[in-house]
Amino acid sequence: MNTLKKRSEFLAVAKGGRLGRRAFVVQGLQRTSGACSRIGYTVTKKTGNSVVRSRIKRRLRAAVAELTQADIPNNADFVLVARDGALTQPFQNLVTDLKSGLHQVLDPATPRGRGKPRKGNRPKQTHHRAGNRGKSS
Repeated sequence: MNTLKKRSEFLAVAKGGRLGRRAFVVQGLQRTSGACSRIGYTVTKKTGNSVVRSRIKRRLRAAVAELTQADIPNNADFVLVARDGALTQPFQNLVTDLKSGLHQVLDPATPRGRGKPRKGNRPKQTHHRAGNRGKSS
């Protein structure tokens, strides 16, 4: 599978679907051109130092290499955003999550993002007048 290299390609995929898994977040975007599918990897500094980040990237690349051609949807771009769990999760579970995630992220019926923010659960804040703040008369 080819890899995404340019920042503009990563930004384009980020506008598509998003699906969270235990070890990573899958972002996907269906393309109209007839080229083969591509994948990109993102591991932020939040996950650890450079040694840890490199290990996570190698595990994700190995999980993608385990997939067959039938497991990967055609004409699509994907980005795997790694989480801390990518280092500790059993490898077979990583591959299973990847197989299911690649197809689900392109399905329009799959819920996207974090959902709508909840309203009504927060207590209302009271505003004080500026002149009476902490003073007694």
